[in-house]
Amino acid sequence: MKTNWSGEKIAVSYVRPEDLEDICKMLAKETVCRWLFFGPNTPEATTAYFTPLIESVSAALYEGRIPESPVFTISSKKNREFAGQCAILPVEFSPGSYLIGYQIDDKYHGKGFGTEACEFLVYYAFTFTDAYRLNGDTAEGNTASRKIMERCGFEFEGRRKKYWHAHGDYYDQLLYGLLKEALDESFQEYLRLKWG
Repeated sequence: MKTNWSGEKIAVSYVRPEDLEDICKMLAKETVCRWLFFGPNTPEATTAYFTPLIESVSAALYEGRIPESPVFTISSKKNREFAGQCAILPVEFSPGSYLIGYQIDDKYHGKGFGTEACEFLVYYAFTFTDAYRLNGDTAEGNTASRKIMERCGFEFEGRRKKYWHAHGDYYDQLLYGLLKEALDESFQEYLRLKWG
């Protein structure tokens, strides 16, 4: 079973226990967590959240199956340094519907790593899982994340007003969705050629 993929700028692999330290360092940064509804986190909080996910991924790979909640580590293809993490998480009570997520370390902001990570998640979800739908969300002010999802075919589906209270302010949650049946054929082919 394939466990790592390579794009133009990033390499992606299933998360491993040894990646946790880098994930903890990244999610402790205000610059990374500015638009997230969580964080900056203590190493203990990040470890408590990610350890069960990492154990689940490791167990699935050991058994030769696709993880139920695939979490991935992103590294720079150029220098192999840790650059972030991304995941698709199943939506409870809705088989085939997944929530995407990606966090890119601040050193790699604005370099196209987020777009490639999102492209990879679309490719992975519609190739290796039973996904019929992907969901994404972002805080209203997070223009970069909004543009990433739109470049990857996601459509704006709605707004939840004052959904997040973080950093002393309220933020609307912008909701995005991508149906497998609506994915442009040329974009599908692009993803297959790039990530397959």
